[in-house]
Amino acid sequence: MDKTKKLNKLVVEYQYTKSDEVFTKIYEIISKEWRNLPTVASSIRADIHDLIAAYEQALLKCVKEFDGKSEFLNYYRYVATNERTNLYLKNKRYHEKFYEIESERDDKIEATIESIADEKTVESVVHGNKKADQLALIDSLLNGADETTTAIVEAFLKHPKPTATAIAKELGVHHSKVIRKLEKLAGKFDSKKYGNYRDFLVAI
Repeated sequence: MDKTKKLNKLVVEYQYTKSDEVFTKIYEIISKEWRNLPTVASSIRADIHDLIAAYEQALLKCVKEFDGKSEFLNYYRYVATNERTNLYLKNKRYHEKFYEIESERDDKIEATIESIADEKTVESVVHGNKKADQLALIDSLLNGADETTTAIVEAFLKHPKPTATAIAKELGVHHSKVIRKLEKLAGKFDSKKYGNYRDFLVAI
């Protein structure tokens, strides 16, 4: 059986069984698609960890939404490309905003020292309130969750470059288990209201 047909079969099987073993097989096949990670990451102004996280996010999305009417591999490649593009645009906007702020600060620094201090105070309060709201939401999402899920989320919040592989290595579990647990948690997360759950966790 060729790779394409094997993937189609494995994904359908996983959708019915939710088997860690089946998901691991899917992950092992798909991760071989992630070639030249350092070069690709550099080209989109990202690091390898962020790029892998984008690819993993694409995999979760595809496994969840695959309907069997097309080839899974082609579907995944399409979604992964979109995720990579979104990551590039996100980083591009960040860098443009950073340089814009730097330029404005250089031009007006003397005239705005006092106002900047006031803005910083307000920003600090707003950020503190937002962070408190985020942590409260995470606590509610973890209500009733098992110890492994709680440990994964706590590690995700503390890790400087959180990916399934990095968290799995830190906790001594297989990366497929980390992805599965985050996938279940994401099922309780209102993405329309709060955005991508990975971005939400990293922002804490």
